[in-house]
Amino acid sequence: MRTDPESCSPGPAPGFRPLLPAGTSAPREWRGRHCIAVPAGPHLGDRDHAAVMASRDALLGLFGPGDPWPPVTLTRAEDEADLAWHEKEFRQGRSFAYSLLDPDLRTCLGCVYLYPTASPDHDAEAYLWTAVTQAEAVRGAVAEEVIDWLETAWPFRALAWPGRVIPFSRWTFPNYYAEQRHRPD
Repeated sequence: MRTDPESCSPGPAPGFRPLLPAGTSAPREWRGRHCIAVPAGPHLGDRDHAAVMASRDALLGLFGPGDPWPPVTLTRAEDEADLAWHEKEFRQGRSFAYSLLDPDLRTCLGCVYLYPTASPDHDAEAYLWTAVTQAEAVRGAVAEEVIDWLETAWPFRALAWPGRVIPFSRWTFPNYYAEQRHRPD
């Protein structure tokens, strides 16, 4: 993590604590053995939309039971608008979404999202998905190395994985993305 005082905003939204300590910013890129994590943005719309729509059934409920993302009617333009929101959040230091690309940067292998949390017992929430178009061994390897990166290289004492490690039936906190994605600026 590097120090960059201008990258931090005063806070993400009412009810959510800031994600990173003051003066800290997120990495602009991370290279694992099976994937490269780059900040999500609309320039990746073609790759992201293809992976999202192919994985749609597996993604439903990623952010909580009944969460409708991604809708069956999600257009590339709507996906790019969502990616633009993620890009803006990243620039402001409020939340961090990374597209997970293959080492050749041609294919979206999934995404990982780091959001502020309302949980008093956690520093952040993480959500991860891998594209169903990839072999199960690749999906597992990508997930394993991304989880290790987040849990060892980021400044979190306690990272929550709602729906992955903590069952949603025991997770009573609102999801930042679900709360913020439809709010006007």
